[in-house]
Order: sequence, then structure tokens, then C-alpha cells
Amino acid sequence: MSGIKAKIEQMAADGQFIGLWEIVKSVEGIEKPKGMQPYLWPWSRLRPLMQTVGQNISLEDADRRVIIMSNPGAQKRHHSTTTLYLSCSIYNGGEKAPVHRHTSNASRFVLEGSGGYTTIEGEKCIMSRGDLIVTPAGTWHDHGNDGTEPVIWVDVLDLPLVENLDVNFFEFDHYETKPDGKKVLSEFQTITLPTDHSTNLYSTGGLRPSFVDHTRGESIGTPMFVYRWEHALEALNSMRNLKGSPSDGIILEYINPTNGESVTRTMNFSVQLLRPGEQTLAHQHTSSSSYCCLQGHGRSIVSGQIFEWGPNDLFVIPNSAVHSHENLSKNEDAVLYSVSDSPIMRHLGLYKEKAVT
Repeated sequence: MSGIKAKIEQMAADGQFIGLWEIVKSVEGIEKPKGMQPYLWPWSRLRPLMQTVGQNISLEDADRRVIIMSNPGAQKRHHSTTTLYLSCSIYNGGEKAPVHRHTSNASRFVLEGSGGYTTIEGEKCIMSRGDLIVTPAGTWHDHGNDGTEPVIWVDVLDLPLVENLDVNFFEFDHYETKPDGKKVLSEFQTITLPTDHSTNLYSTGGLRPSFVDHTRGESIGTPMFVYRWEHALEALNSMRNLKGSPSDGIILEYINPTNGESVTRTMNFSVQLLRPGEQTLAHQHTSSSSYCCLQGHGRSIVSGQIFEWGPNDLFVIPNSAVHSHENLSKNEDAVLYSVSDSPIMRHLGLYKEKAVT
């Protein structure tokens, strides 16, 4: 046996081969490699940093002025979980960034300021606090701020997933067809649709317009680009007397209005209400998640670590981490916004969830 082992070790010396028995505990999941960590980025630290960035770094120098939530356990510094990229963007009054598109699905929602917008496939989507703006993969989009004060919003993309599949690309050459039929390279999109176009088409629950083409650009995601916070809050309040989920309280998923599925094929977007004093039961699932507190104060216990959160705090929960949430107020609601990779896990048959006693 020793002779055979020595021969195998000699063959493996160049790194091209390895015996399963050498790494079987890692392969079978008995020994977990050090990886993504549960982590919280407090708004009290992030906001001053964003203000400094906004005052000292120009859009021309930065392309897009973004601060990324870098997970301490990530192999790539711009990854927040194994599949999610979480960041904050700041645009000063009057600024706008050139049009582009990419293979990643992306989302935005405002933390501070007014006047921000994203133009998607000719539809200018005004962004207010709590609104979810979705730019599905393959849709042309550009950003800006029509106001006078800085606006800060959160970006969540499935960029790590796309990178690991080695299919990531960005495209910046956007051509528009003019009335005379000529195609002209354009730095910014021309607004071709009325204000709140997709909201007007799709925001009436249970009804789908049959007189329009639901395809937007090269996307296979939702054709509804804006999900208004006022509608989500109204829905949460209308259900506040129901029992809700033992693990998540009153939780609602944003959906593609044409088929009832997740907004994109790779990401689930949800908003959840924790009523005064409500504490959820611990559970775990194979998907990873990012969270933002929209209102209230509470705490989440993740893999035994306590993360206390308040408005605009951001945190992540890695795959399979045991977690629970609690509203620390006895009088006020707490609302969390979350994004997870559960759709792709379900599609691949890898999604599992269980309660933990």
C-alpha cells in the first residue's frame, strides 16, 4: 500500500491529480471550508463614507460611484454572498451615468434623497424610498438625479453567480433609431414611454393586459420595472392580523405579473413585517440572502451571532446559516427588505429549508 501511495503522490506532485480520500471530508461536507460570513454594515458608518465619496470622487473618475459591501470571507472582494453583490450608489444633484446593459440581473431602492431615477428600455423610473426598481439582465438602463441634493440607493445584483458561470459582460454601445431610419450611438436613452408606464400596466393585482408585448429588451425577467413602496406597505398592513410565517412573520414576495414567478430567474425580492415584539422561529435554507431595514429596530441571530439593526442598516445571511429575527420595539413595526438567490436554487433542485429547534 505504501508503494502505491508513494506512486500516486508522485503523479500528483504537479497538481493535476488528487486522491478523493485526501479531501473526502470536504467533498462530503463533513468539514466546511471557511467562506462567506454573516455580516452587518451599519448605516452610521456607511452614510458618512458615502457623503465623503460623493464630495471627492467624480462620476468621470469612478464610472459609477459605488461602495461595495465586501464580505470578510469572500475570495473576491466585491462579493457579498456566494451569489449576491450588495452595494450603495450616490448621485449628486444633476448627475447622470451613461447607458449600459449586462448579463447580471440588478435592482435598486433608495435609502436617502429624492430626484433619483433609472431609465430602463425607454421608461424613466422615478425612485422614492422603499420603491423597488428592477433592471433585468439584458435591459438597457442609465441612472441619474434630477434633484438638487445627493441621493443614495442600494444596488443588489446576481453578479457573483454570473461571474462564477463565466458569462459576465457589460455593453456600453447603445444605438437608437432616429425618425429618418439612421442608427445613432447614444450616451443616454431617449424617453419613449410615459411616466409610470409599467406600474400603470401591471400594478392592478389579478389582471394582466392582453394588448401589449410583455418582452422588454432582451430580458426574460419581469416587464414591470417599478414596485412602489406604498403598494407594498398597504399590502403588509392589510395582512397584519394574519398568523404569518413562523420563520419570517408577514412576508410578501414581489413577482413577475405576467406569470406569477419571481421577478428574475435568479433572485427573489421580498418585504416582511415584524409586528411589535414579534420574534420568529429559527430556521435555515440553502439560499443566501441580503437584508436592509426599511423601518423600526430589531435584531437577527445568525449562526449564534447577534446583529442589531435599525433604518438603512444592511446585512447578509450566508447559505444554510441558522437565523431568526426579532422586533425589539413593543409599540412600533419593523420592516425588512430582502433579496435571496432562492429561485436559482429551486430551479436546480438545490433548495432546502427546515426549522431549527
